[in-house]
Amino acid sequence: MSNVLIVGDNDELNTIIESALKNNSITASIALTENDVLKKLEDEHVSMIILDAGIKSFDAAILSRKLKSYTHLENILVLAVIEPDIDNPDILRTTNAYITKPVNEKILLATVNSNLKLKKSLDILSQNNSELAKSLYQLDVLYNTSAQFAGSLDKQKLINILIDGLDKSLSFSLSYTLVFNSEEKIDLIINSLNDVSPRLLHSLKMRAILSYKALFDKKEIPYEINVDDINVIKNIKHPLEEYDLNILKFDNLFAPIRVGEKFFGLIEVFRDTEFSQEDTTCFQTLARQVSLPLENAALYEEIKNTNTKLEKLERLKSEFTSIVSHELRTPLTAIKNSLDIMLSGKTGETTPAMNKFLDMAKRNVTRLSGIINDLLDLTKVEAGKMDFRFEKGSINAPVEFVKNTFENLAKEKNITLVSETEPELPETYIDSQRLEQVITNLVSNAVKFTNENGSILIKTETISADDIDREKLFDVKNPVFYKNYVKVSVKDSGIGIAQEDIPKVFDKFQQIENSLSRKNGGTGLGLPIAKQLIEAHSGFIWVESELNCGTTFSFVIPVLSEKEKFEQDFVQAVEKSKTSGNNLLLLKISEESGVNPSMSDDLKENKISIIRKTTNTKEVFYDDGNRKNIMVFIPEADKFARNFIEKKIESYVEGETCSEKYDIVYSTVLFPEDGDSAEALLKKTDELIEMQKRGRNE
Repeated sequence: MSNVLIVGDNDELNTIIESALKNNSITASIALTENDVLKKLEDEHVSMIILDAGIKSFDAAILSRKLKSYTHLENILVLAVIEPDIDNPDILRTTNAYITKPVNEKILLATVNSNLKLKKSLDILSQNNSELAKSLYQLDVLYNTSAQFAGSLDKQKLINILIDGLDKSLSFSLSYTLVFNSEEKIDLIINSLNDVSPRLLHSLKMRAILSYKALFDKKEIPYEINVDDINVIKNIKHPLEEYDLNILKFDNLFAPIRVGEKFFGLIEVFRDTEFSQEDTTCFQTLARQVSLPLENAALYEEIKNTNTKLEKLERLKSEFTSIVSHELRTPLTAIKNSLDIMLSGKTGETTPAMNKFLDMAKRNVTRLSGIINDLLDLTKVEAGKMDFRFEKGSINAPVEFVKNTFENLAKEKNITLVSETEPELPETYIDSQRLEQVITNLVSNAVKFTNENGSILIKTETISADDIDREKLFDVKNPVFYKNYVKVSVKDSGIGIAQEDIPKVFDKFQQIENSLSRKNGGTGLGLPIAKQLIEAHSGFIWVESELNCGTTFSFVIPVLSEKEKFEQDFVQAVEKSKTSGNNLLLLKISEESGVNPSMSDDLKENKISIIRKTTNTKEVFYDDGNRKNIMVFIPEADKFARNFIEKKIESYVEGETCSEKYDIVYSTVLFPEDGDSAEALLKKTDELIEMQKRGRNE
């Protein structure tokens, strides 16, 4: 039968653990002091120690370290009971497993039983060959350390993982690691059981420098260094005791650390007992294993720095484009106004020849103004600075407006321009001005690339998500589809586009090569801008065409409910908060349908208020069939704002503010404290509401 020793001074915790163990035929005893622990280890056959990390009568971490000798000789397993937010890696390093408080009996028994099974296996192995057990432990450390190496791209963290792995596998007394982060930043990291005397510290610096230079015997060394160049980082476990020069007589192991072809640093460890051949193999293996992750970390850092530079260049490019465009716009406006005045005859009579050249100048000024506007729009969209004013409406209105605008131009080329709009087209959230811009671009291109006597059809209709051909959507990452869409198509009988050129039509500055496109010219920015504007509406745009057989450009906009639009806006608000580093508060209130008084109705009718609304505040009122719901998000609202709002709501619930009480459940969540994405925050809000509902029903 296994015997477990419970070490702790929390009577309630001890009783819970002892009772759980005895109910499962595991013998348990309790020790309250360090002396009690040592005495029971001598007098009784202890299989496992369950150590309360929060014990007040002595330092649990120091005891755990001392118990290592017992663990090595007798295979005594140490299970730590820790607080969920413990910040004491030493206790976790020196124990075999841990569980968190409050103790869950099932998890406790599962952890105890699995570790007792492990102990039994180790006992059998130890009886046959104690060195084999030690090798297995070191292999386990190597495996776990290798797994940790693979999970990090931080050079400093990788070195810490290396040192931690060596400490677990070798139990060294002192180690020093010389790390060359750059020629200007050279660190000497000392990890030691005891503090280091000043003369030992100086000796370790000199030893590190001499070892470094010895590695490059008769070769050019990467960096010239002296004692004053080295920055010392000390990690001391027991600062009340001190090592002096005599530690240099301990057994030692040494290895360089290389990153690819480059030298990164070196490491040396000291121990008061002799290192075995297995210890040496373990040490050299870990020193080699860290090289590849360090190389990956160096490459990652290089890529990160390159990306930072590219982002800066992109930002400078956008700023340059914006500045140049604004600077060009001012003189162009003056030139256009001057040309208009001259053409009106206010400056004097002009000849037909003069009018011809003035008209030519005016057309080119207008064309150049259009190019500048396209550049500005593209810059705004890419930078996320384009302003949108979404309102619920029918897309038929901007379609008819654009159709009427281009009728005269189409007649000049003898092109038939007609619209076929679905009369009962559902309303959805659109920015009419931006959609006019998109439709204008598509119809303008259709007129431009359709020969005389041709035809253009603008059509609107309602479709479902299943009607969208996903294969025709170019460069769409992680698309989100809604149930229904309104679709706009612009179909012409023009020159068409070759199949190999179709994937290029939405690329910036692209002009599909044919004689007519060259004749009509253009910047190639219209379609990329249209794509960005449609995607800002959570829609998709695509093209179908065949050379010399016409082209059809189509786009779809989702038909959104008020709740779906709110959630879309919330996603964008969270992304803005990530960029700005500001908080964001999401509030949800839910109440039974038909209750009186109704907080939902009173908030909607502005009879009561909970928050001070701003232009950035968004709210939605919706009924899910059984309950009325209100959701509000408030940018730049922190935990103090949350506390204020919660107190205000509670005052309505308790009837302190009104003569009658409101019967509601509500929840508030805060970004980034309660979730790092819109999806996580919305999910947590619903979970909190459901918990309150269940609590009331119980």
